[in-house]
Amino acid sequence: MKRLNKKFFIAALFLVGCAHEAAVRPDGQVPVSEFSLANPATKVAGEQWWKAFKDPALDALIERALKANPDLAIAQAHWREARAAVQAVNAALLPSVNAQASFQSNRTSAESGRNFPGMPRRFDTLTVGGQLKWELDLWNRNALNSDAALAEAVAAGYSVENAKVSLVAEVARLWFAVQAARVDIQCLANEFKARYREAEITEKAVMAGLLSTDPLSSAQLAAAQAKLEEFNADRRMVAYESALRALIGAPQSEKLPATDFTELKIKTNRPSFSAGISSQLLLSRPDLAAASVKLDAAMAREGSARTDFYPSIMLTGDVGWQADPASRIGRGASGFWSLMPVVDLPIFDGDRREAQLEVARARIDLAGAEWRKAVFNAFREVEVTLWDINELEAEVTLAERVLDAVTRRLENAQTRFSAGVADDREVVIAIRDQYLARRTHADLEFELCQATVRLAAATGGGWGRTATP
Repeated sequence: MKRLNKKFFIAALFLVGCAHEAAVRPDGQVPVSEFSLANPATKVAGEQWWKAFKDPALDALIERALKANPDLAIAQAHWREARAAVQAVNAALLPSVNAQASFQSNRTSAESGRNFPGMPRRFDTLTVGGQLKWELDLWNRNALNSDAALAEAVAAGYSVENAKVSLVAEVARLWFAVQAARVDIQCLANEFKARYREAEITEKAVMAGLLSTDPLSSAQLAAAQAKLEEFNADRRMVAYESALRALIGAPQSEKLPATDFTELKIKTNRPSFSAGISSQLLLSRPDLAAASVKLDAAMAREGSARTDFYPSIMLTGDVGWQADPASRIGRGASGFWSLMPVVDLPIFDGDRREAQLEVARARIDLAGAEWRKAVFNAFREVEVTLWDINELEAEVTLAERVLDAVTRRLENAQTRFSAGVADDREVVIAIRDQYLARRTHADLEFELCQATVRLAAATGGGWGRTATP
């Protein structure tokens, strides 16, 4: 009966971990529906999609950013760290071997009464050998830790790709914002001149008693407002240029590439990208790939936490030679070895393992929620950007028509002024309206370029799972 009780107790210890069932992987399915707005374009953004804008300055800025951006360097350093962690964790799957050497010198006292005739009072001992330790991975604890570390390293690689996609998109967006601000400054400066001239003409008419003072105050207010808007455009340009320099790793004193806006209309080589198939979006964004792999890592960590409830077996062995004098090292009589298995049976730890298992399962839920959030956010970004592009294209078309109309109006006013049937004020007002229409058209054109950039980034920026880190 005593033997039976002992066997039952030992069996219960070995099966204590069976009380904890494996966690169920969260349902990663999310509703994938077609985008509500049809996109006539058929080509999804490619690997180097920004070159479709045919802007050498933009190409050069992106190339510099990919080499010198600190955020990208941080992501790459995390990837290196994660890959090194995989190698460190994999080492636990193999036995560790250490070489050891020791020398011990002893001299006994003559008054100790332990000396015998002919026995030396001093003797030296030299020990040379090695030690081997190996944990038997019976429950796949180390293997699961290795799987988790590998998944985390892959996720870090996907994060590098996501950082590249975000970096390129932000550089392109800021570059178009800089160009829009430069056009605004140019147009507002000329618009202020026209409004100031209009105020002068109105003031002369008021002084001559031909007009009341109301038109004069309105003209002066409009001129002041144009100057304030010019100051605001200067501030925006400085902020955009400063942010762009930080992205490309340039000093704040460096001048960015110049832009030429000699033409009245701002025409850009804006490509037309497609959103692709909605379900394909799940495979074309590196942030979604990273979220999915992080869920794999969390599942492996939970499995490793469950194995902590099982016993662990460590094999420890020593082998070597020990002799005095040292000249006898290596001889058969000087050799020794030992092999000792150590079994660690978890019994009580203040619920530490229970808490660690709960932490691992909470992280599974967290990784699953982050995956679903990333998917919903991806579809939201594409949907909103498609609507932005659709509306902006209509606005750009309308702004072009307005610009053409005010241009013809200016030509007519100049013709009438040359014929002596129109005054200077009519020409000045037409010039003012032309610069206003040009600024509106340029802002919309560059905003459409930024929306195109957002669509390229929202659909993965040309990245695909074929480029798995």
